[in-house]
Amino acid sequence: MERLKWSRYNFLWNSKKYGKLLYNSYTNGFLQLDDSLFQDLNTISKNDYDSHNQIFSEDELQYFKDNFILVKNEEVLVEQMHHESMHRIYDKKHLVLTVAPTQYCNFNCSYCYEKWRMPGSMSDETENALIRHLENQKQKCGLETLSLTWYGGEPLIEYKRIKSLGERINKLGINIIENEIITNGYLFDAKRVQILVDLGVEQVQITLDGFKEVHDNRRPLLNGDGTFDRIIKNLDHFYAGEHKDKMTIALRINIDKSNKSTYLDIYKWLNERYPFEKFVVYPGWIHLDENDEKKCDCFTRNEATDFCLELCKNHGIISEKLYPDDINMECLVRNPNSMIVGWQGEIYKCYEDLGNEKLVVGNLHEKDIWTNHELIAKYAIGIDHYQDSECRECSYLPICHGGCPLRRLENKYEGKSNDCCTPFKGRLEDFLELQYERFVQQNEQ
Repeated sequence: MERLKWSRYNFLWNSKKYGKLLYNSYTNGFLQLDDSLFQDLNTISKNDYDSHNQIFSEDELQYFKDNFILVKNEEVLVEQMHHESMHRIYDKKHLVLTVAPTQYCNFNCSYCYEKWRMPGSMSDETENALIRHLENQKQKCGLETLSLTWYGGEPLIEYKRIKSLGERINKLGINIIENEIITNGYLFDAKRVQILVDLGVEQVQITLDGFKEVHDNRRPLLNGDGTFDRIIKNLDHFYAGEHKDKMTIALRINIDKSNKSTYLDIYKWLNERYPFEKFVVYPGWIHLDENDEKKCDCFTRNEATDFCLELCKNHGIISEKLYPDDINMECLVRNPNSMIVGWQGEIYKCYEDLGNEKLVVGNLHEKDIWTNHELIAKYAIGIDHYQDSECRECSYLPICHGGCPLRRLENKYEGKSNDCCTPFKGRLEDFLELQYERFVQQNEQ
């Protein structure tokens, strides 16, 4: 007789508001149960393998097997997930490309992690080298799709280079499935907006840290002048113009304990000022090096989760996904082909590595563009969470994605103790009950 057991990916609980619930992280499935079925499953979850044979019909057993509620061996599932992860990492048909046409920035943010910032602009030679690389990837590796991000420093300082390079990338015949720019918003004027629209940029990430007094203190110009008024003026002009429906503005509010009390007010103010479908406000969590004296102001994972859950419960604001993502993904640093290209043609794997000569993994001007194979291997394989015994046995593994690869790298090779776990860990029931509540409300409307 086939031996099945209760899957460690099951989460079974009795909700005070919504009754008996079952979630499975492997399938990302969510069920409401009647009392009898709940009791039977609860019994199985606490007993040995074969107790289900006396409880369920053949059809019921088949359903539980098909939905991985009862399983033979979770290690097989882990290996399947690991195999799919490796397939994504080594996929040469898709490229995640970030281009920093300059590392120079006109801001002097108090928490900026770009410690190696220097002036300089991308040359024609570097632009040509990047285009040659993309053409080579298309011809020799079958590159079909591209996720493109413009980054800096402040990329809009080099808007002419963005225009030149962007137009040439668009002519390569590679399907650009994502096209975004990360900017501080200070130079987001009509001229540059038109260039971005013409290039097919679909999303613009801009950062505010609160109202004028808070924001200007944390994100001033290099000369110390404020930046809030100029950013708001640029947003006003954008949403009064003809292109407001062509790009989504993702407005990130970087928060820590020092400015968290302002988030709700600035969130409401911004959404009232820009009541458009393609306008999104969300929190960003500041992360500082453990040696930084301001690190104590940063949120822990659970503090950030508490913050998001309170916003949802008390104000109906969704700032963190309530339901786990059923699309597995890998951070660009883990794909050996993906790259962040600096203005001199140097290549990095992580945004936070930009400008640090010690973390350069290659250069577009070299015959063999990849040089630091050790760091590439550490990111792709060395920190693979599927090879971590604790992660392999974790019930949240299918919905975790391993957390930030850079933080895992710091933990393994630098002895740090970053919390890399998913926000759902230990809080899944809270998230799912809020999701269930919204589902019920929508069906009642």
